[in-house]
Amino acid sequence: MVKPKKILVIRFSALGDLVLTTPIFRELKRVFPKTNITLLTSSGIGSVLKSSPHIDQVIWHARNESYIELKKLINNLRDEKYDLIYDAHRSVRSIWIVWKLTRFGVLKIPEVWSINKRSWRRSLLIQLKINFLKNTSSQRHHLLAPLQDRTKYELNNQTELFPDQIIVLKIRNFLNDNNLLPKKFFAIGASASYPLKCWPLNYFKELITKLIEQKWQIVLVGGENEKENMQLEQDFSGKVISAAGMFSPLESAELLRHARIVVTNDSSVGHLAEAMRTPAIVLFGSTVKEFGYAPFMKESILLETEEKLSCRPCSKDGRGKCKNPDYLRCMTSITPERVLSNIDNLNCQYTKKPN
Repeated sequence: MVKPKKILVIRFSALGDLVLTTPIFRELKRVFPKTNITLLTSSGIGSVLKSSPHIDQVIWHARNESYIELKKLINNLRDEKYDLIYDAHRSVRSIWIVWKLTRFGVLKIPEVWSINKRSWRRSLLIQLKINFLKNTSSQRHHLLAPLQDRTKYELNNQTELFPDQIIVLKIRNFLNDNNLLPKKFFAIGASASYPLKCWPLNYFKELITKLIEQKWQIVLVGGENEKENMQLEQDFSGKVISAAGMFSPLESAELLRHARIVVTNDSSVGHLAEAMRTPAIVLFGSTVKEFGYAPFMKESILLETEEKLSCRPCSKDGRGKCKNPDYLRCMTSITPERVLSNIDNLNCQYTKKPN
C-alpha cells in the first residue's frame, strides 16, 4: 500500500454528504499520521469542515467557475504533486479533475482511490423495485471503503464536527438571549431539499402543539427562506424560536449539540445533529434506509411508513413527482401520534423532564 505524504480528498456536496465524509480525514490521519491532507470542496457549504483538526488545507471551488478558473485550479493542484487522490464524490466533475491530474505527461502521477456510489443498484431499486441493497452498509462505510480495503486497521465511521470557540460563544449567546437551557428544548427540521422528503406541515403543527402543551421549548432549524419554517414561525408566533437561516452549517451543528432531541425530515439536519452526538428522529418517505443515509446512533430513530407501498422508493433524493394516487402516502401514513410516542420513549432515557 502507498504511504502518501500528500493526499487530496475531493468532495463537493451536498451538506449531509460532507458531514458523512468526516471519518475519512480522521482515519487517514490514523493510518498515515505524517501525511498532509488537502480537501477540495464547494465554496459555502464546505465550510462545515473547515475547523477539522485532521484537515491541513482546504481549497474552495465554486460550481459556476469559468473554464479558465477551473483550468487554473487544476494547474495549481498539479503543482502540489499529490501522492494520493481520494475521490469521495465520484461525480462527473470530480472524475474529470482526477483525469486531468493523472493523464499522460504529468510529472508525478498520484494513486487514485474512488468510492463506489452504487448508482445502478439504487436505480434498479427506484425504477424496477429490484433490491440489491438489502444488506448494504451505511454511506459512511462506503465512503471509508477505499481506505478500509487497503489497511489492517478496523476503521471508525463515527461522524464528527469541530465548531471553534467563536461559534461556541455565538451559540451560547443565542441560548442565553432566548432563555434556552441545554438539553431542555427540541429542535425541529421541517424542511428538506425537495418536497417528496417533507413530512406534512400540518403534522409538524400538531406535533409542535403537543410538545408545547408538555412545556417543551421548540427551536426551528434549517436554511434561509424555507417556506415550512416561515409558516411554522408565523403560526406559532411567540411560542417557538426560529433559528432557520440565522446560522452557518457549523453554527447550526453547535446549536443542535444543545438540543434534547431533533425531529427532522431526511435532510442534513439529522446528520449535523448526530455528528454532535444529539439523537435524531428522522422521517423517511420517498427515500429508504437501503440508500445508506439512515441515522446511526443507538438512541436515534428512523421512522418510515409501516404500509407496503409499491411506489416506494421513488427518488434517490426527493426530486420528482409523487406516483401514489394518495399524495405522499409514504409520509402521511407516519402519524404525529407515532412520532410523539417515539419521542416519549426516547425521552425516558433522560432522568429529568422540564418543570
